[in-house]
Amino acid sequence: MVAIRALQRDDRPSISRILHDTGNFTAVEIAVALELVDIYLNQPEQRDYLLYCALDPQDDVIGYVCFGPTPMTEGTWDLYWIAVAPRHQGSGVGRALTEFVEQYVTSRHGRQLFIETSSQAKYEPTRQFYLRRNYVEIARLPDFYSVGDDRVIYRKLLR
Repeated sequence: MVAIRALQRDDRPSISRILHDTGNFTAVEIAVALELVDIYLNQPEQRDYLLYCALDPQDDVIGYVCFGPTPMTEGTWDLYWIAVAPRHQGSGVGRALTEFVEQYVTSRHGRQLFIETSSQAKYEPTRQFYLRRNYVEIARLPDFYSVGDDRVIYRKLLR
């Protein structure tokens, strides 16, 4: 069983390590992800970004998720970042984190959750993960991130 709790200041180095170790994220993407971690930790009054981490039985951080309500919408939320330590991928950590987000959003009357990712081949396992979790690809924006790298957008209706 994976324990999930709100991100704490001491978790930042673990999140940085996970982002680097996955090998999926560029230096710029890691910088943006850590910027959101810092906003969450240093601006407790903000409500745009919520961050939670998954813990192993020794209370080590093995994954995290960043999500929040979509501005200017009613009941729409975005899952911005999800990352799991490579040695824990495929063990249910990502599923536990997404289920946590879905329950959290539903408990706050959220009606839909959006996730976006890259069309690069290295993200194929990520895209398949979303499909297995009953997210539906609703849009593909050609050459969004760079030439040949589409933005793929998934949606899940929450009941």
